[in-house]
Amino acid sequence: MTLDQQIVSAPSVESTTVAEMARFGSKVEIINREQIERAGPSADISRVLQMSVPGLYVAPKNGPFDYGTYSLLGGRNDDTLILLDGVRLNNRLYGGLYLDTLPANAIERIEVLKGGQSLLFGTQAVAGVINIVTRSAQTREASGEVNLGLDSFMGRSGNARAEKIFSNGFGDLGLLAYVSHNVSDGYQPYRSKDMSSTVSDKKRSYEVTTLGAKATQAFGDDSRLELFYQYADANLDFARPTHNRKTTNDRVQQIATATFEQRLSEQLSYFIKGHVNDWDTRYTRINNLPGGGTRVVNDNDYWGFTDWGVQAEGKAQLPGGHVLVFGSDNQWFKGQDDVLVIDNNKAQAHALYTQLRPVIDALPDWHPSIGVRHESMSGGDSATVGMLTSLYDLTDNWQLRGQFGTAYKLPNAEQLFVNEPGDEMGNRNLKPEKSRNAELGLDYKGALLDREFSASVTGFRRDITDLITLDGVQWTNGEGEINVRGVEADAKWQLDDRWNLSADMTRNLVESRNGVTLSNIPSFFARSRLGFESDDRMWGAGGAIRYIRDVVSSRDVDYGHYSVVDADAYRYLDSAHQHRVSLLVENLFDRDYATSMTTGSPQVENLGRPFTSEIRYTYRF
Repeated sequence: MTLDQQIVSAPSVESTTVAEMARFGSKVEIINREQIERAGPSADISRVLQMSVPGLYVAPKNGPFDYGTYSLLGGRNDDTLILLDGVRLNNRLYGGLYLDTLPANAIERIEVLKGGQSLLFGTQAVAGVINIVTRSAQTREASGEVNLGLDSFMGRSGNARAEKIFSNGFGDLGLLAYVSHNVSDGYQPYRSKDMSSTVSDKKRSYEVTTLGAKATQAFGDDSRLELFYQYADANLDFARPTHNRKTTNDRVQQIATATFEQRLSEQLSYFIKGHVNDWDTRYTRINNLPGGGTRVVNDNDYWGFTDWGVQAEGKAQLPGGHVLVFGSDNQWFKGQDDVLVIDNNKAQAHALYTQLRPVIDALPDWHPSIGVRHESMSGGDSATVGMLTSLYDLTDNWQLRGQFGTAYKLPNAEQLFVNEPGDEMGNRNLKPEKSRNAELGLDYKGALLDREFSASVTGFRRDITDLITLDGVQWTNGEGEINVRGVEADAKWQLDDRWNLSADMTRNLVESRNGVTLSNIPSFFARSRLGFESDDRMWGAGGAIRYIRDVVSSRDVDYGHYSVVDADAYRYLDSAHQHRVSLLVENLFDRDYATSMTTGSPQVENLGRPFTSEIRYTYRF
């Protein structure tokens, strides 16, 4: 069944800022719905990113719906800013990336903007930005889909979506709702020899339920309002290799956004966007004692945060075709932690920014931009950054792009105010971490041997000063400068009407100064995928391999050095494409490999997912 796409009239509410930057010299990767579905029935966002984004290293700690290690163009975990429909998800109190409860079935596409992007997006956009775009209603007839999945560890998944566009007295109203449920006993994420005899909970289980809805109301052809809400309830097991009887995170996360966008004239438009991200976790940890019995370390202890903010952005087309972007970004944060003592658990940050995108008549093939941003934060110093980007159309097939600018990362509340004597102490005098960023790339889009072919290569460099680091137990700004440089290359080739091939590789080089360095960044990683689709598109299959070279932990332990092979296939059961069966085989050769190192003593390896087969049935209506 083919559904005609019917977008609600009026300007798009989804953030267009990320995609627009590709027109001015920034590298943007778009992960579409087909690639998301290929990630398997139990996939979360981390799994999708792991399979699909050149230049991005992703290593989920213990399988789906868990914390992970992320590195984009040689960056650290919190050097990449995560957005949901343009709204910041990175928490400013703890600084982490929290993607482990975002279901893949709710996502329409993922936009990855590479390189330093603090100008338009603020703190933590040091290595890039990942914008997760949720689905919207697209048809006037009631439509949707139902998915049911099962894996070889008896993990079960199910999700459903329904949508419809109505007409009312104001204009078009698009309504969409979705639900998903994933549950699994999981696998043993440590080698048996690394587990103490007192461990009774040897697997890492999860149960995640998500409900979401989006309403989009158009007012004529020039304005519209979008409301989004998502509720996630997760019971996440935290496996540990020593003394573990029970360690769980019972979590409820609620995300709500409201966006109003209006086109006042052909020359002027704006949007106002508000959001709330509320996270509530109950943490329980019970140890087995060597002589028998148990000890309760944490009993339903609370930790959580609430972030809320308002962003306003305008776009004006000036005489001569020049475009001016200007905006204000205001964020407030508060939190509570019964485990980690933080003296001041509130923060706020306010920013003003502007960017000019000039048109130069004498150089019609040159598309530059230049801008500046100033941001201040309560309890810390302010930061001012600038950015210059450039895209030059060399020919119809070749483009030269580049960007240069400064980026920053404000200290979070933990780094400023943590108060755990003998373990971890904050520093109220921390300065923002600053970096100079440069990216230069060459893109080709055309043909190879008369078949569609595209390729790109990007060199990057990042010089970091005032590195925020833990010196023993004291948070401090490191002395000297850290240099990160590297190269990323990727290519896609349509071999014929049925076969296609894609590949990418990234080389990272990190140079330390005065003993301060960066950790958990792979020196080299690469991926390749070969795909096949039948002439009638009734079935298809593919295989992929990813290779990771050495990765060094914060305690100078070298891990990594592995390759993993995955395979996927699908088959439509009817010519209307309403019924489909798909299969994913992860770690086809059951490779034993480490995704990270534990933080306890002694350190042991967190193991990646072993051989796992997943089957999914899809019904679309």
